[in-house]
Amino acid sequence: MKRRTFLRTVTGLGMAGVLPMSLIRPAFGATAERFLITVSASGGWDPTSLIDPKGDAPRADGLGPVNNFSSSEIKTAGNLVYAPYSNIIQAPSIESAGHFDNFFAKHSNRLLVINGIDTQTNGHDSGRRFVWSGKLEQGYPSIAALAAAPYADQPMAFISNGGYDFTASLVAPVRTAGANTFSQLAYPNSMFPEDEELQPLSYFGSASYDLVQQAREQRLTRLRVAESLPKRQLQMDQLATVRNTEVELESLLAFLPEEVSEGLQGQAEVAVAAFASGLAVSANLNAGGFDTHGNHDADHTDSLTELLEGLDHLWEQIELQGLQDMVTVVVGSDFGRTPFYNDGDGKDHWNITSIMAMGAGITGNRVIGETDENFEALKLNPDTLEADSNGIIVTPQHVHRALRDFLGVQDDLDSLFPIGVEKLDLFS
Repeated sequence: MKRRTFLRTVTGLGMAGVLPMSLIRPAFGATAERFLITVSASGGWDPTSLIDPKGDAPRADGLGPVNNFSSSEIKTAGNLVYAPYSNIIQAPSIESAGHFDNFFAKHSNRLLVINGIDTQTNGHDSGRRFVWSGKLEQGYPSIAALAAAPYADQPMAFISNGGYDFTASLVAPVRTAGANTFSQLAYPNSMFPEDEELQPLSYFGSASYDLVQQAREQRLTRLRVAESLPKRQLQMDQLATVRNTEVELESLLAFLPEEVSEGLQGQAEVAVAAFASGLAVSANLNAGGFDTHGNHDADHTDSLTELLEGLDHLWEQIELQGLQDMVTVVVGSDFGRTPFYNDGDGKDHWNITSIMAMGAGITGNRVIGETDENFEALKLNPDTLEADSNGIIVTPQHVHRALRDFLGVQDDLDSLFPIGVEKLDLFS
């Protein structure tokens, strides 16, 4: 779709609540040096079909093989291993194998893989919540919301494309889901905001529109003055920020490609453009199709191919804007999938999963954590991060404890939403 047409994407700017009053802007965000993108493979991906492959050796319990490919076909890229798809029946074999090979050959040196993460659940809602907030219980914000919290006065600090984007009222999420609202927000007085040639045609003359704007500002001021509670006052301030975006949103246009892509690639283009234009700090991207209870190999391969294509395109956009030393990308999913097939050649929900990370601050070409031949998590030593029968099982809590330290989440936020688990040096 055309760039101007795409700018109708924002469907709602949520009301934000209260930030700890001592928060200051760290070296993270649109006006500083760091940005965060989380990518959710929604539905529960199968790490054994991507970054923790096992092969078709028979299981001791008789439930069948973990995968339909031979362990001798598992491929490597540097220190990373990944699944082959060259001979899977019904899968788009040649094309998908090429995508997998190209992706890992291109990005292995910047990729960190953490395997053997126990989500302690096989429910979609609880899994997404745990993987992206670090806590199973409700009420904890996503890591992307925490990263954006000190920048809540920016109208697009946190961009969301679905998945787990709970903010605990720390920041207003900008939820993207259509193809026209950006332009309407950027040019609210235009009769044809998506058309560059017709854009000057307006509902009101400039003098009348100035009066409308003045009346709106006066009303917001009256509402702000009438509020006596600090929380409500802050909410009114943030509402004023959200309403005051016309000129700022125009700056986003300069950083978008002329043709905005569909799906995950389009989400990537918008997020990176928002970073480059100084409007956003963090974004969560969302790719679906991973809940493959039937026809797993073919359908999961399609979804994984789209995911890897989207990640490759995301990195191209990051490099195009010169942000490769400023953007960190974390990729994960609700949970994993069973290490055996059901009667419909599908795989059901499984508590063990993996994540990938790349970008600013990440040392790539590394794999942390292991699973056994039956895709059960192995314990690791919390100091050496090597397999250790006397060690611990890694959970999303450990991942988020390390991720918060890595991102420099402030002490006020950290104490407001405590993780409560030992620290592992997973991301340095």
